[in-house]
Amino acid sequence: MKRVRLLARQCKCMLLIKYHRLRQAHHTAYVAYRSQISRDLISAEFTYIGQGALIGPNVSIGAYTMLGPRVMCLGDDHRYDLPSVPIIFSGRPTLRATKIGRDVWIGAGAVVLAGVEIGDGAIVAAGTVVTKSISPCEIHVGVPNRKIADRFPTSEQRDLHMEYLRKPPKMGDFCQRL
Repeated sequence: MKRVRLLARQCKCMLLIKYHRLRQAHHTAYVAYRSQISRDLISAEFTYIGQGALIGPNVSIGAYTMLGPRVMCLGDDHRYDLPSVPIIFSGRPTLRATKIGRDVWIGAGAVVLAGVEIGDGAIVAAGTVVTKSISPCEIHVGVPNRKIADRFPTSEQRDLHMEYLRKPPKMGDFCQRL
């Protein structure tokens, strides 16, 4: 039964990637049907993008990362610094890359502004607006984002986790509803 569920998930992942026309998404990435995803998304192994996500251009997502429903990665795409020129007519700057590391969990409704980097193992709480980069294995909340805790209580645990993330991604047991 477990093998059948795994095969069904793999087929669904491949169909969703084709539906969104993603050329740089790993075949194990799961991108929910009702999401708007830029075709240049780079998505590594075993990533999950929840329903209603809005992912703009120039975004990369590392292995094992989960984005909850309605997460947005966007912004930084209008000039506003030209006197006597309305923003709508001022053009667009070169879009900075947004990098989301490996094993990152971004909660529902969070907004990640373009040009930030979220380190490996970080957690972003639901509703957070990420305006500045986040270091590995930190937990951030709020508008704008601020650190509230470290993910692991000891540096030994953090180092062990980071060592695991440096290895090639491998299949594990997906979360199952109880």
